[in-house]
Amino acid sequence: MKKGLLLLSLLALAGIILGAKTTITWWINPWRISPPGHPSDKPLTGEEFPKWISEEFMKLHPDVEVKYVLVTNQEYAQKLAAAIATKTQPDFFKGPVWDSRWAKNGLLEPIDEYLSQEDWNDFYTQCLKAGYINGKHYVWPWVYGTNGMGSTMLLYTPDFERAGIDWKKIVNEGWTMEEFLEACKKLTWDEDGDGKADHYAIAFGAKGDMVHNILNFVYAFGGRLANEAESEVILNSPEAIAALQFVLDLIEKHGVAPKGAEALGIYDVIGYFHTHKASIGFGGPYEIGRITRYVNEGRLAEAFYPVIAPFPHLSGKDPVAYARGSGFVVFKQSDPKKREMIFEFLKFITNHENIALLETLNYLTARKSVNETLYQNDQYMNEQVKRYAHIMDNYGIEFFGSEEFPWSQMNAHFVAALEAIFAKTKTPQQALNEFVSEANKILKKAK
Repeated sequence: MKKGLLLLSLLALAGIILGAKTTITWWINPWRISPPGHPSDKPLTGEEFPKWISEEFMKLHPDVEVKYVLVTNQEYAQKLAAAIATKTQPDFFKGPVWDSRWAKNGLLEPIDEYLSQEDWNDFYTQCLKAGYINGKHYVWPWVYGTNGMGSTMLLYTPDFERAGIDWKKIVNEGWTMEEFLEACKKLTWDEDGDGKADHYAIAFGAKGDMVHNILNFVYAFGGRLANEAESEVILNSPEAIAALQFVLDLIEKHGVAPKGAEALGIYDVIGYFHTHKASIGFGGPYEIGRITRYVNEGRLAEAFYPVIAPFPHLSGKDPVAYARGSGFVVFKQSDPKKREMIFEFLKFITNHENIALLETLNYLTARKSVNETLYQNDQYMNEQVKRYAHIMDNYGIEFFGSEEFPWSQMNAHFVAALEAIFAKTKTPQQALNEFVSEANKILKKAK
């Protein structure tokens, strides 16, 4: 009798095991990607894409259950660190942060064996570099570029035409620092007639993604964050000091940008451009898309159509553009079947059809072949995207070092340096000397 009960129990257990689904959990920060069939007049929350892509994958694989978790940018680092500490991390994630030490400590799955030859040929080199550590790749490519901060500028062409500036020449051929300064002077004027400038060529800030834009000038002048070996922070070089003095002079000496930059963040600067109080903005296709989103949300009265242009460059030198790739990171898996299914899901998310949905966010994909087919029904956006990709491909560099470089810990010190420079409490040399001192302490600890 007991043997019979035992046999039945074993058979029942086997049935449960055989019928069990493979569960995959992934995290993603809010990406307002519009999935197929989403009403164009319905605002996006960021949950639509992960919900849709998870459900579509489960239709193809009924034996798999996919669970997604939406995590805000502000809480991502803390939540991920806590999950790793308690061994409750997701199977894979796409977020604003990740730590190369996870790969070094064996917490991540390398992706190399799961990439097809087509993938190797199609993904941008910059995207594959994003997760390259100790001879292996750990980031499955998805997105090429960012919101365009530090990569390209946006020009409000009616202002350029009013000032008699050939914006098409700038767009197609670029502009030197001297040409940029002369254009900025022409784009600054007194609108209300009180004898003071209230329309500016450009605006600067010290906080958030404005760091990317300031660093573009530093890199264009020949400054660098660290030496090639990343063994020393060198951002107080004569070239870096000259770059920040140039930016400060735009505000204080030439008056082509508003004072108070030490208190301005990226959205304040965007506000100047959106309200046509500044003729030059920062960003790429994503920031152009923000204009439409703001109009739909009632935050802007009407749409306008800026054009993408490169940052200014030193005479005889190429411009620079902040370029990077990003994608999905997989945590170590003990179940081979589950590991295979996770990578199958990543292939599904990033196949030619699904990765092209990034177009709805005005982002470029990590696939060269797909980017060639985007925005075919919108000539204006097609032109802007092609120019953006051309600038990044030809002039793109990584501003913040390798994944092993502890920039995230240094960033607050650099923001403090910019605040001091713009507030004129320290000279560029004094502020950068202090930043380099603190940054090298951080670098020494990280090593």
